[in-house]
Amino acid sequence: MHTRRAAVLPLFLLLVAPSGKPAAAPPAAPATFADVRAFADAYCARCHGEKAQKGGLNLAPFADEKAVLKQRKAWRGVAEQLASGEMPPEGAKQPTKDERDRIVKWITVTLDAADARDRERPDPGRPVVRRLTPNEYNRTVRDLLGVDSDIAGAVGMPDDTVSESFDNLAAALNISDALTEKYFAAADLIIERLYAFPAKGPKPKPGALPPLLEKLAKPGDAKGTVANLARRAYRRPVAAKEVERLLTLFDRATRDGAPFVDALKPVFKAVLVSPNFLLRVERDHPKEENAYRASDHELATRLSYFLWSSMPDAELFALADRGELSKPAVFDAQVKRMLADPKARALADTFAEQWLQLKKLPQARPSIEFFPTFTPKLRQAMGDEVRTFFDRLRTDDLPITDLLEADYTYVNADLARHYGIANVTGPEFRKVKLADANRGGLLGMAAVHALTSHTNRTSPTLRGKYVLDVILGTPPPPPPPGVSAIDEAKAPKELKTFRDKLAAHATRAECAGCHAKIDPLGFGLENFDAVGRWRKSGGDVNASGRLPTGEAFDGPKELRAVLLKKKPRFVENVTEKMLVFALGRELQPGDAPAVKAVTADLEKNGYRFSVLVAGVARSFPFQHRRNPREDDGGGP
Repeated sequence: MHTRRAAVLPLFLLLVAPSGKPAAAPPAAPATFADVRAFADAYCARCHGEKAQKGGLNLAPFADEKAVLKQRKAWRGVAEQLASGEMPPEGAKQPTKDERDRIVKWITVTLDAADARDRERPDPGRPVVRRLTPNEYNRTVRDLLGVDSDIAGAVGMPDDTVSESFDNLAAALNISDALTEKYFAAADLIIERLYAFPAKGPKPKPGALPPLLEKLAKPGDAKGTVANLARRAYRRPVAAKEVERLLTLFDRATRDGAPFVDALKPVFKAVLVSPNFLLRVERDHPKEENAYRASDHELATRLSYFLWSSMPDAELFALADRGELSKPAVFDAQVKRMLADPKARALADTFAEQWLQLKKLPQARPSIEFFPTFTPKLRQAMGDEVRTFFDRLRTDDLPITDLLEADYTYVNADLARHYGIANVTGPEFRKVKLADANRGGLLGMAAVHALTSHTNRTSPTLRGKYVLDVILGTPPPPPPPGVSAIDEAKAPKELKTFRDKLAAHATRAECAGCHAKIDPLGFGLENFDAVGRWRKSGGDVNASGRLPTGEAFDGPKELRAVLLKKKPRFVENVTEKMLVFALGRELQPGDAPAVKAVTADLEKNGYRFSVLVAGVARSFPFQHRRNPREDDGGGP
């Protein structure tokens, strides 16, 4: 008896703390990738493995930590879903809290460490060669030669395939034989307009130059004229042999009897179809093994096409020639100057139009048969509201978060009448204070409502997808193969409202997970009809929703309050989108520190628009480049 008690006593003492309470269990060892792999196999593989990839996520191919680091954004999403309890979904096999916490910690610590290494050894990403988009082509021809018209449209240049929402990404900017023919046709049209005298006006004197040529040609100085043209068109200093090659065209024309001005025509054409004009080419530094700064002329070109969608102006050229543009104070001053220039309206006409999907507005589905006021004129006003709002963020240096929570907007008489706002007359857009808190921000703008509706009704699914994709940058996956749209005519008669029919559709196993995330967000906008007119709740209009994470809301005002809790994600998304637009390529894992730095500055500085633009322009990948590597993959 005594012997047994003596054996038990040491064990008892180990389990009892000095206070008399049981001692805490020793902390679990940190998780390893093997633990993550086992966790995924146990709790995730059914929905995110080889047989099913819900949400477009397949965790099966991730064989080691290196593979995880190549898909950091996806794995941060995994950590967020696990930490919030959203995954595994209700009804599925659930891990313990300790299991969940260990895996979330491993993912977070591993990715944060990789980001820290990237900050120590930053990578500006694979170098790209970017062709001018049709929009950039027109603007560049305007600033280079003074020909201000839609030349690209006139000769039928095709629109570029949009990738990551933007048409200026290098991967989409190929050159086909058909496009090459368009460039030759465009050059001929530009020269025709360059050499034209005004149709109305006094008869030109003998020997007089057409007005546009007066600014470009220096009679008697062929070399100076050609050198200046080539330097500006190529957006960099030109070598003597490049000038001589162009001068041979001029000399040949003069030998054939052409006067000075006419002898320049073949030079203009050669310049306009040159790869040096059509492509933004940056030169490698073969002796450099690591990242290096872009040259001042390359930086000038990057900055001008980012902010103006056009070539550098004389001031940028002069600073680049003197090697001063790369000085931080000088660079910051130029960003400020360029943002204040009217040409920076291009950010609204290119970046915002594509990010917010306004290019789709002319083809928006609501029909005049069901919505008689939805005329082309009103469509235009809807799009102009969004563009004007975004551009005023720039001119007034307002917070980008106003896109979510503004209590004002910009309307003309047509749009004010549509919204029920009194005392607005005329076609000009003006700022108005919104009396209805449901109308503020992007999600209160009729352009968004029309873009996300069908011919005769709203679409909660399209609207919810817009919120996830455009506003938060977390797009849902495409519907599974074989899943069709709802056929309302074949729906059971007991399903009276479209919401009931959608709920029945969303009960299908392959649809339920995504619809649970998408549809509630769209329901919150149901008070807006297909063309953005307000309608009260009641009857068929039910604007209540509940997200899988438990947040409930009723109507646009309450939905916006839920989205404002996700403000950091919204700000990060806007930053990512603008960095993609500025760099001309998709983001890579090594770009994460740049995104974090910009979002941190935004939070410290009231989310002002200028802070976003300056942060992107100052970022390491924007100001640096490296030579191509074998692991960069294909593409331009």
